[in-house]
Amino acid sequence: MKFRLLITVAALALTAGSALAEDDTPRQHVMKVIAGNMGAIGKVAKGEAEYSPALIENALEIHSLSKVVTALFPQGSKFGRAKDEIWSDWAGFEMKAKAFNEATPALVAAVKSGDQAQIGAALGAVGKTCGGCHETYRTPKD
Repeated sequence: MKFRLLITVAALALTAGSALAEDDTPRQHVMKVIAGNMGAIGKVAKGEAEYSPALIENALEIHSLSKVVTALFPQGSKFGRAKDEIWSDWAGFEMKAKAFNEATPALVAAVKSGDQAQIGAALGAVGKTCGGCHETYRTPKD
C-alpha cells in the first residue's frame, strides 16, 4: 500500500506538472504523511509512547518519500506556501532535499534498533533538514 502511494505520487509529480500547479493535493499529501510519520516516531523519542516495531514502517515511508520531494515541485507549480526561491535557487533546493534524503537511512537504522536515544538523535537530524528547507523555501503560516 505504501509503495503504491509512493509510485502514484511520483508518477503524478513527474507527468502532471500543469495539473499540480492547479491542484496541490499530491504535494501537501506527501508532506502531511512525512509529518505524521515523524510525529509517531517523535512520541517514542520523547517517551510519550512505547516503542513498537511497526514504527519501522513509518521510518521506511519517510525514507521512500524523501526520494520524491523535488519531483513534487515542477517548474511553474507555485502554489500553497512554496516560495519563488525554490525555482530561482533550484540547486539550493535540490541540495536541501538531498540532505533530507541522506539523513533518513540513519533514522531507519535507529528505529530498527529500538533505542530511544538513537531514535531521538536521528529524528532530530532529519527534522533539522526539514526545518532548514522550510525556513528558506516555505512561507510561514499566517
